[in-house]
Amino acid sequence: MIETLITYDEALKRRPDEIVEARRNGNKVVGLFCCYTPVEIVHALGLIPVRLGWGGDDNLAEEGIEYITNIQCPYVRQTIGVFKEGKNPYAVNSDVVAISAVCLQEYRMVEVLRYYFGKETLTLSVPKNFYLPEGQEFFEKEVESFTAELEKIAGRKLDQGELRKSVALYADIRKKTAELYDFLLLDNSPIRWGQIIKVIHAGFYLAPETHLSLLGKLIEELKTIPVSDKVKPIGKVRLVLAGSIIAQGNTKIIDVLEGLGVTVVADDICTGQRTFVGLEVKEPTLAGLAKAYLDRTPCAAQLYPEQKTDKRLINLFDLIERHRADGVLYHTLRFCDPYTFRVEENKALLDARDIPFLQLHTDYGANDIGQLQTRIQAQVEIIKRRKKEAAHVGSQAAV
Repeated sequence: MIETLITYDEALKRRPDEIVEARRNGNKVVGLFCCYTPVEIVHALGLIPVRLGWGGDDNLAEEGIEYITNIQCPYVRQTIGVFKEGKNPYAVNSDVVAISAVCLQEYRMVEVLRYYFGKETLTLSVPKNFYLPEGQEFFEKEVESFTAELEKIAGRKLDQGELRKSVALYADIRKKTAELYDFLLLDNSPIRWGQIIKVIHAGFYLAPETHLSLLGKLIEELKTIPVSDKVKPIGKVRLVLAGSIIAQGNTKIIDVLEGLGVTVVADDICTGQRTFVGLEVKEPTLAGLAKAYLDRTPCAAQLYPEQKTDKRLINLFDLIERHRADGVLYHTLRFCDPYTFRVEENKALLDARDIPFLQLHTDYGANDIGQLQTRIQAQVEIIKRRKKEAAHVGSQAAV
């Protein structure tokens, strides 16, 4: 039992009451969507940032169809369903909803939240030509405008000293989160990937100071776990999970993988390693934040004109090499067009390097769990056989 994970659960139970009390004292909550939205600015203005968006509940996803079509992704439909239901404390207590317009479906979702649920919304436009100087100049102006709107909500001007503190705080959080993933480099990690994702999700809600403190305690605790007590490798096959968002509450893929004894050693998802990979704020200014967020490892909705310069693909291959992965599971939500449209490209590039690839196309329903289990297990067995054959060839060559 990892004690700090229990402490995380306890902190999460207290958090809604803390937010309610803070709002009584005049504080305002900004609900954020998308990892392109600079959280440092929100925090530096004394506002309370929480990252919204939920998954895993097919019933709530169906509720969203009242406001958008059924060919929208289940993540977007469920998030609307959560606001419609009106029970989630983070949705209820968000005074403002802020989004960076990268995913068009999320952009439409925020329009629905404004029109039907009366939420005050802010939109940060992200250029598609983000790799050009013109795109970078545009985004810097957008960040400045976004900050000006947040200043009106906060009732104060952004203080450079406070921004510097917030930038340092979130830099420390990203550094500690990266250290957490370093344990997955081990053959016998004391923590599972699914537990790390749960910790990251908790950080979306907790005060960043609390999250940073708990991250430090968790890392120190993991270092003290004796080797004999560490979680045994739940599979000899090491896999990277890439693709669509795995939102708070969506444990379907995690449960299937862990139920099969599959070892996930890294990920390329926006609620996982891409919360910190490639994001380094070198200058604690609005210009510095704009540059860092635009230069980060991008999502599939942000396209480079050439594959060889696509940072998302470069990052994927770096993860495979660094974490000694045997293959890639590419998870796509139904109607998640940016990631679904990139399937063939990713498969072709991985095939060219003889890296096994399996697409998992799913939603939040339980109807396809058996199919997912069968396909994943078959892929794992294929990889195991390949590894045995390679080891045999190696032993023969040595003789």
